[in-house]
Amino acid sequence: MYITLRILYSLLSRLPFNTLEFIGRTTGSAMYYILQDRRKVAYKNCEIIGIPEKDRKRIVKSSFKHTFCSYIESFYTKNIDSAFLEKMVSVEHRGEKPENLACFMVSAHFGGWEVGSYVMTEKLGLKGAVVGRKLKDPKVDEFIREQRKNSIVSVIYHRNATESIKRYMDKGESIGVFLDHSATSRDCFAVPFFGINTTFIKGVPLLAVRRNYPILPAFILREQKGFKLITYPLMYPDKALKPKERAHDLALRINKVYEEIIREHPEQWYLIHKRFKKTTDAEGRFKATNFYK
Repeated sequence: MYITLRILYSLLSRLPFNTLEFIGRTTGSAMYYILQDRRKVAYKNCEIIGIPEKDRKRIVKSSFKHTFCSYIESFYTKNIDSAFLEKMVSVEHRGEKPENLACFMVSAHFGGWEVGSYVMTEKLGLKGAVVGRKLKDPKVDEFIREQRKNSIVSVIYHRNATESIKRYMDKGESIGVFLDHSATSRDCFAVPFFGINTTFIKGVPLLAVRRNYPILPAFILREQKGFKLITYPLMYPDKALKPKERAHDLALRINKVYEEIIREHPEQWYLIHKRFKKTTDAEGRFKATNFYK
């Protein structure tokens, strides 16, 4: 696996960006037919988030293309420079333009998420780290970790990441996180998402409340040519609420932003992921769902 990965990076990282996107779209089209279980997951997620039945096939097929484009774009991240950003990335601020700000950059597996840390930090003038998952193979993990970092963005592991995140906060730097994945019950509280009480990773909202650290929702929308960085209004803990309620309120507001951007562009969300694996019962306890059976 490690040797294969190094060979792929050696070959694919030399290709033009447009060629990589063509490979991603073509691979995604094939994987729609090959990955039958993931296709079923994507159709179920379409149903859950309210996509009309007549549109689901088109959305799911497109989602496979976007997903595999994101995978393939990871081979290009080391090549991103100021010329690429100027030519290929536009910016839309749906709130006040964030400047010289230390924050949690909250994003999702949406659009061009693999290039997200590079695009967001450079376009917004931020410095800090992004939280990622540790891979099982140490050599593969170290190699991927090296490919994902650049001069102003480091990578920290999501497991036991709190102390590392605090160190970046102490330095007044930003931390990028994806909060649209399911997670273990012990790491989450229940928050409505598309009308379903499901898991929401609680670490970031809790730290934001304790440190009064702002949250900046931001997404990388893939366009016909290049990307658009979309930022939403900054979120601060609501001090009118009781301390224990503030973190849950932040999570609820984050999910509402996720719902908005996903409703606008459902085909660019990571539909093949089992996002709704757990919901709450009548007593508020997490239980496994049968959505994806």
